Amino acid sequence: MTEHPTKDWDFDDTIEEEFQKWFNGEYGNFTFRSEWFYGDCEVEDVNTRKDLMTKWVHSAFVMGYNTGKCSKTDE
Repeated sequence: MTEHPTKDWDFDDTIEEEFQKWFNGEYGNFTFRSEWFYGDCEVEDVNTRKDLMTKWVHSAFVMGYNTGKCSKTDE
């Protein structure tokens, strides 16, 4: 993995692992979250696609934040 541009960033491999679990996890009974994401990427209307991507980034951030916050309370 390449070095993060911020020198004081302590990157832990579990960050990538947890993101992959979330992103490729089940999203309903018969589909995965990543399938929904890739489908949203193909939306032709630019404004709708922009709105969807903003929601995806927000969702990923909140999930990562909560996962990191909860992992620190377990210690």
